[in-house]
Amino acid sequence: MTYLLPNQYYYNNEVCPCWAPYNCFPPRAKLIGNMGIRRFKQCNRYGNWPDGTLQKGNESWNKLPKDQTSAFKKALTQTRKTILIAGKKVSKCISGIGDDILKSLSDFSELDNLPALGRIITYEDYPQLIPFLERRYLVRELIWDNCTRRVVDLSLTHLTNLEISGESIESILLPSSIRSLTLRGKLSPALRVHSQNDGFFMVLRVELQNDFLPDVGLKRLTNLVLSNIRNFSLKIIPARFPGLIWLGLTGKPGHIHDVAEISKLHEIETLTMHDLFGFSADDFPRPKDLPELRNLWIESIPAEAGKAIKKVFKATTQDLSVLKLRSDDWLQENMNNPLRHWDGSEFVPKSMYTKSLALWKEARRRVLEEANNEGIDISIIKSIAVDYVEGFNKLDHRSNFIDTVEREDIINAFEYILNEANIHQDRDEVLQIIDEKRNW
Repeated sequence: MTYLLPNQYYYNNEVCPCWAPYNCFPPRAKLIGNMGIRRFKQCNRYGNWPDGTLQKGNESWNKLPKDQTSAFKKALTQTRKTILIAGKKVSKCISGIGDDILKSLSDFSELDNLPALGRIITYEDYPQLIPFLERRYLVRELIWDNCTRRVVDLSLTHLTNLEISGESIESILLPSSIRSLTLRGKLSPALRVHSQNDGFFMVLRVELQNDFLPDVGLKRLTNLVLSNIRNFSLKIIPARFPGLIWLGLTGKPGHIHDVAEISKLHEIETLTMHDLFGFSADDFPRPKDLPELRNLWIESIPAEAGKAIKKVFKATTQDLSVLKLRSDDWLQENMNNPLRHWDGSEFVPKSMYTKSLALWKEARRRVLEEANNEGIDISIIKSIAVDYVEGFNKLDHRSNFIDTVEREDIINAFEYILNEANIHQDRDEVLQIIDEKRNW
């Protein structure tokens, strides 16, 4: 046996050892012998037991057109080189572009000068887009919002990740390379997704709107993640996707019903639940109902149910995490609190959460008060935004608790206020002020 030396994308034919927890060893694996650990420089990666993805990716990389893979590797060494694309100066090794460049293009072949390009983000529909994706093997991610097509045929592209929204879409044809599909926004009841392997070894993520999940097909789907749950029945899940091995459920927060239906997912190995309520310990399946379950990660659920789940699954799962158990009073108080997940977070001190929530509540009170006037004075909203962000500047100066995730949470929490107050005009200017005044 020898170490795998991956050379795909950012790998450079070097050993890539990974620390894995002892309890992630596959229960159905057979011990065939022992092999000593061979010498390597260092190990700074963490993960789980390998599932073959890296090996398969390496094999696929070696089958790609050599001119494109060689140009990709060369571009990675040209980090300081810039070129003109559609009259705009960009880095030779740029990995993603959006409409600011795409709108200025008359011919998409100009993008061939960007060999490291791997991601495209667009809100528009360009006739040259899909033909371009079909001949560029290393453009693997497409984020396409407000798509107006009825049929989206990406079957000849080489995408691994697709995020798309558009109420008019009725058919999405995926390439054999696809690994992840995210559906956002309002979806057509007629939407169907066509995949060569019918969803096997693929992740389907749906950001639910009004708890609607269309019957998209994909009968062999293995991974399903649903977010923005408000009031949702799980009864349709095993009926549509009986072969799931991973199920992720996240509320806004929300209530779920028919939780016992999870027991019909006989192959489920990983189950995650966040910010979900409306069920009791008696509703939740027992270990005997989920014989393949290895990972159970639960956060912010009813306290009574969480305690019982932790007790009965402790001996049967490899990785069990039950955190932030909530009382009925907590739920009632925090249902409309966008910072509620900071309560109990290991990254946000309790005192900082309390003071942060007070800042948000005060900003909300003032914005809603102004919104009740006949004409909203945007300068007052901007002033409130300044007070809001400066309040967080002071808190972070004391405790230094605001990192990337917390930064996004703070901004999203103020956007939540603007949405509640129905303030859409000039909101970009308001958010720009927050960005300019923040010290985090």
